[in-house]
Formats: sequence, structure tokens, C-alpha cells
Amino acid sequence: MSDIFCEINSSDIDLADERYKISFLENDMGSLAESLKDVGLLFPPIVRPVNNKFIVISGFNRIRAHIHIHQVHNKKILVYKTDPDTSEYQCLLKSITALAFKRQLTQAELIICTNRLYQFIDEKQISQKSSAIFNTELSARFVKDLLSVGRLPDPSLELISTGHLSFKSAKKISCFEKDTIESFLSIFSNIRASNNKQLEIIMHIMEIAARDAVKPKAVFKNPEIQAILFDKKIELVLKTALLRTCLFEQRFPTVFRVRQKTREKIASIKFGTNIKFLPPENLDSQIYSICFTAQNFDEFQKNVQTLYSAMKSKSLKEIFNP
Repeated sequence: MSDIFCEINSSDIDLADERYKISFLENDMGSLAESLKDVGLLFPPIVRPVNNKFIVISGFNRIRAHIHIHQVHNKKILVYKTDPDTSEYQCLLKSITALAFKRQLTQAELIICTNRLYQFIDEKQISQKSSAIFNTELSARFVKDLLSVGRLPDPSLELISTGHLSFKSAKKISCFEKDTIESFLSIFSNIRASNNKQLEIIMHIMEIAARDAVKPKAVFKNPEIQAILFDKKIELVLKTALLRTCLFEQRFPTVFRVRQKTREKIASIKFGTNIKFLPPENLDSQIYSICFTAQNFDEFQKNVQTLYSAMKSKSLKEIFNP
């Protein structure tokens, strides 16, 4: 049966029931309220009658903005009311398609939706129906990955939504033991890292744990790591850099010491602020990078002379001929 277009009292809507809520994104209520006052309600919310009240299928923010405008909870609002016989599955489809055909769903929203759909249809069916439901085609393999990540405990979805945890990293840790998963979720709650750096952190911790025959949680509990992660005075990006350095030292202690000595030798040469002398980026490379900046010919000439003087340095010779 079709939904009924009608007016109801906003006080009859149970906003606390969020069983159909998908999005983590909260619109600016002030801006949305202004839009409703100036333009009106272009897309009425969809509600479902339950126990003499209405629960929201789509349009949580629009209803809150409506209440915000009128500053009362019993003001009439236009809605689409589902038939009482509409099934749970049909209501779920309405909640997903209402958002998916308005904008592209985020990864966190896709995870939420596929996990809810999995209560009614299997991963193959989700994939087959994906274009009609999500407004985009999802492979069966990707649906399987979404379901795996969806089984992670809180606060994984929020971390994915805020960008603290990439989908690839979430997929990587989803197969670990519960204690290990919780350790990684705690780490990524306290740093801000790119996908590649997240995967590097995961790899280093798992390799350290395997080498030392301990649980990954024991690596996480290292006092030095704990001090970095939970120091509120350190901003997130710097925490990431400090954590990566700490883990690299633990994973490759010999290489770390060699690198430290190399950096000390580079510092002793005193290239100045304009010249950058960088050691190899990875373990396999033996390539050093030298670059400098110059605003005019005199600066260029000065940098060249500094480099020429550095050729006589014992430290520079030791760097290239250890």
C-alpha cells in the first residue's frame, strides 16, 4: 500500500527511537531551520505508526528543525505515514533509499545498512539489489567486507565516520581476537593517520607481538606507547608521528640505531637551514636525498659552496662509506 500524505502533531513523534537512523552526520540545525522557514518542507519526513506514536523512518533532522523553528512540540507537520501493515523490511528499504537517492552514502552508512539488510536477505541478494537500494552497484565481495567490518564493536563505526579508522584498516583488524581489536580501536581513537600509516601501525604491532611471542595487547600496554597515546597535551598528528617512531624502534632496533647515528652525523655537518639532507625512506633503499632552496644567484652559490665544504667532512664520508 502507498504511504499517506498527512499532517500529524510533532509531539506524537518519538525521536528517541532511532532504529531506522543511518547517518552519523548532524546537519546544522540553525541553517536547516532557516531553510525550512524560507523555502518550506520540500521533502516531508517518513514516519511509521507504532503504539499510538510515530517513529521516524527518514527525516530526523527535518523534524528537529521543524520543532526548533516553532519552539513547541505539538505543532502540526506534514509527513508521509506508512500503512500499519508495512513490514520491517519495507520500512528499512525506505530509510535507505530516501538517503541513498539524495546523496552518496558514506562507508559507515553502507556498513550500517548492509548489516541491517542482512537480517532479511543474504549477501548475494544485497549485491543483486544494490543498485535499486543504494543507488550504486556493490559486488558480493564488497558486501561481505562490509558485513565483516560491521561486526566490529563500538566505537568502530564512529571512527570510520570521522576518518580516524580507514575501511581497509577496519577490514584488517576485523579478523583479530576481541582484545586485539579493542587495542587497535583505542589506538586509532587517539591518533589521526592516513590509511597507509594505519596499516603500518597494525603491521608493526602484529610483527612485534609475533617476534616476542606475546599478545598484541601487551605491545599496546607498553608504557612508552601508553604515554604517547594518552597525553592530552600532544595533538593527534604529532601523536601519530611519535607512535610510528616508537613502533619502528621496537620493530627494527638495529636499523633504528643506525638511522639515529646517521641523523646525528647529518646534524654535525651543519648544512644550514636552506639545505635538506635526507636519509633513505625505507629499509631497502641506499639513496640519500639532497635539496636546497634559493631566491637568487647569490643564495644558490652560497648553497653550492656549503655543499662543497661538506665534502671534506669526515661524517659525510662515514655516511656513504660506513
